[in-house]
Amino acid sequence: MALGPAGERSGSRSNDMPITPDFRAMALEFGLDDRFPEDVLSEVREYQAKPGIDDAALVDLTALPFVTIDGAGTRDLDQALHLASESGGIRLHYAIADASYYVAPGTALFREALRRGSSFYLPRYSVPMLPRALSEGLVSLAPDANRRALVFDVRLDERATVTSFTIVRARVRSRARLTFDQVDGLFSNPADSPLATHEAANSLALFSRLGPLLADHEERTQVVRYQRTEAGVRLARDGSVAVYRSSRGLADLANEQLSILCNGLGARWFAGAQTDFVEPIYRVHPTPGPERLQSFEKLVRQIVLRRALPAEPWLYECDGGLDLAAYLERLPTDGPGKRLAQALHRQAMVLNGRSSFTSAPAGHFGVGEAVYSRFTSPMREVVGIFCHKEAFERLAGRGAQPREVDEAVRAQVIDAANRAKDLQRRLGREVGRAMSRVVLGADAAHPVQRRPRRRGTVMGISSSVVYVQLDDPPIDVVAPLRDEPSGSGDVRFEVVDDGGRLRGRDSLETICSLGDEVVVYAASDSGVVLVSAEAASPLS
Repeated sequence: MALGPAGERSGSRSNDMPITPDFRAMALEFGLDDRFPEDVLSEVREYQAKPGIDDAALVDLTALPFVTIDGAGTRDLDQALHLASESGGIRLHYAIADASYYVAPGTALFREALRRGSSFYLPRYSVPMLPRALSEGLVSLAPDANRRALVFDVRLDERATVTSFTIVRARVRSRARLTFDQVDGLFSNPADSPLATHEAANSLALFSRLGPLLADHEERTQVVRYQRTEAGVRLARDGSVAVYRSSRGLADLANEQLSILCNGLGARWFAGAQTDFVEPIYRVHPTPGPERLQSFEKLVRQIVLRRALPAEPWLYECDGGLDLAAYLERLPTDGPGKRLAQALHRQAMVLNGRSSFTSAPAGHFGVGEAVYSRFTSPMREVVGIFCHKEAFERLAGRGAQPREVDEAVRAQVIDAANRAKDLQRRLGREVGRAMSRVVLGADAAHPVQRRPRRRGTVMGISSSVVYVQLDDPPIDVVAPLRDEPSGSGDVRFEVVDDGGRLRGRDSLETICSLGDEVVVYAASDSGVVLVSAEAASPLS
């Protein structure tokens, strides 16, 4: 019995050369274009002539040594930070680029932002929501340039509990464009980092403390932290694409915590508004329902029984007093049980529904907030522009247009934002398939006997497909099932143990189980053959 696409021949080739995806062509197939209409570009030129940065209404915070911290390739710098010690705690200034000043309802820029909904990011290529002259120029918080910003001014105690906060519309000046790798270097080896003598050094030291404090705060004990690895893409000089294992460092994770903090604070500020002219937008993410948690409980119980695993740490019970976050947190992150733990984390992720934007406040399960909004991506999401607009109107104490008009615009923004999220998901799946074709296409160019054997973990099982995440690079691949003797393609396999195991329908032979280490080779540029499977043995 063999696993793989029907009709595979031992000497077949799918490619003679590695695949180089054309990501711009892929974006165009999804209706995404990085070019903008002339009326939009005309408005940009007007703002370049009169940028409004010397607006007397802005609070002047240019004396604070803000810095931006982003990935090495990021050009639309939309967040900058500054932290300082205060008696009993930390004061955080978190500046977010003021795109809403330039992109107002009724303008061509706003109409185009509505049409796009968000920016879209593909490997080595992006389709911005706003023209690059704004998103990478006039609005971007570039170093050594005065910029408009919405600033969260937050005071926290020593345990990272917020004691007070305000929001101001300000003028800021970043002192440096830093990368996550540079800041991680400071965190790990400050003596050898050039940032150790930078004017923002004290701020960055506090940043390294605050991020973990926020992540471990008691208000976020039920936040699920999934074990997962990500793949990145490099473009070689010859134009070919290489897929590699990517990781997130402490600076990236800490910056994420500050973003979550401010989005949660902003949402609560909206929800507490006692005015009839503020029209908030919230991002909601429902908690998995009881039936989903019960199905996960059954799956885990079958795995524990079949593998004879100890109840601690492996058994999960919905009503056992241990929530899903705490259960996943106690699973091993290395050693013999790592693969099974990763597979269980993936199955837990499947429990989640999708987040969406709405006008009604509700909880966001994924980040552990009772209410959550989106202030932190105003150059990348039209919902961020609208939230900034509403925040500034609340600060001013009046709406800029009649309530019925604002409600209609909010409905358009919500629709555009949700459509963009759906499109990003579909685009992400296509990018994932392209990344698989890069790896498997190169492998399948060789004769079968010379194709690399790659190790991976069984992450999911159906009666016709085994889902595997390769170890390196950590991409998802599929192993379709077929019956070797007849070549008829009849599926003669069944999934048992509540989804935890695949076996032959007639022979009852176990083919593989969730969390098994498997060896695969490329059958083509879109699928693999499963060569062997070895049960994960956490007790060995």
